Amino acid sequence: MQKNEKTRQRISNEPFELPARGALKARLLLCAAVLLACGSASAEVQRAEAQNRKTIAEERKIPARTAELAPLKRAAEDGDAAAQVAYAKYLHQQFDDPIEGFRWMERAAAQNHPEGLYGLSLYYTNGWSGLKSPGLAFKLMQSSAEKGYHWAELDLGLFYIKGTGTKKDLNKAAEWISKAAAAGLPVAQYEMGLLNLNGEGVKRDFLEALRWFDKAAQQNHPDAMFYIGAAMYEGSGTDKNPAQGWAMIQEALRLGSKVASDNSKNYPKPR
Repeated sequence: MQKNEKTRQRISNEPFELPARGALKARLLLCAAVLLACGSASAEVQRAEAQNRKTIAEERKIPARTAELAPLKRAAEDGDAAAQVAYAKYLHQQFDDPIEGFRWMERAAAQNHPEGLYGLSLYYTNGWSGLKSPGLAFKLMQSSAEKGYHWAELDLGLFYIKGTGTKKDLNKAAEWISKAAAAGLPVAQYEMGLLNLNGEGVKRDFLEALRWFDKAAQQNHPDAMFYIGAAMYEGSGTDKNPAQGWAMIQEALRLGSKVASDNSKNYPKPR
């Protein structure tokens, strides 16, 4: 298998699957977490917190989107950061309201909630609230990763690979992605396979790449399954078994692997 530069994952958006609306213009709620990340003065933070309290008091008068969500909304209004994250996800995913989702995610981030910081970073990365800020997204992602949130560890590594809000640094990328991979995230395990296959931030090591691809393939990561299937087909770093390798490549195709789609013609069905 050749060195591969084109199979890098995008920054993950696991909590939010809906695309951002076009040119949304938001009345963004300034929260303490954002101001602190920007290095703003404490007086500005205090004003933001006062505005936040006033806004929540007004929002208490607004019914929840559904009766089932009422307890979650009350918990979010009472300052439960985990509830704020969950409510933000509901608003964004189920009700296609990224603006309101942003506000609640911002409040969770203001309490240094790891997933809140991560989610807010994704908002600023993807522009879901109408505003993109790679630099702020990086700072928030870094804060979440340093608190041990595994999706943030993965995405912080990808920030370093892509140079999103920071300078490219493959060594730091490998360091952070390896943490998420060791925690069992299949996407991170796949990324570690790519890093070892390409010699990015780590010594190029085909067998180590296969080891990571195998871990991800065992969790049904489609692209990792292709690499394992191709290795079996060719007998590269493992026992040669074209029939079994072809079958795994077909499964990768069934699961939607673009890498398999682009390369399967090189692995015809064995006789």
